Amino acid sequence: MNPIKEKITKILDLEKLSGTEREDILIKIGSIIFQNVLARALEKISDKEQDEFEAILDKNADPEEIFEFLKSKVDDLDKIIEEEAIKFKDKASNIMSQIG
Repeated sequence: MNPIKEKITKILDLEKLSGTEREDILIKIGSIIFQNVLARALEKISDKEQDEFEAILDKNADPEEIFEFLKSKVDDLDKIIEEEAIKFKDKASNIMSQIG
């Protein structure tokens, strides 16, 4: 499991779910969190590094390669991932409490 998924799984307490259920949730939630992480990470890297990142995306890199690139360029990437996962969890909890 990639490090982003591991953090999300831990923060959202998804370890209790079966592998299939966990993967389904991670696919749905993970993309939202990943977009937020990506936006914050891109703010922290130079224009040249952003060009390098675009080149990685253009060659259809796998998520592990994307993560490794960002990790090498953004010192506090783990903290950003954790913060975004917690924000998502808090927002989801707030919405759920309003619903019922």
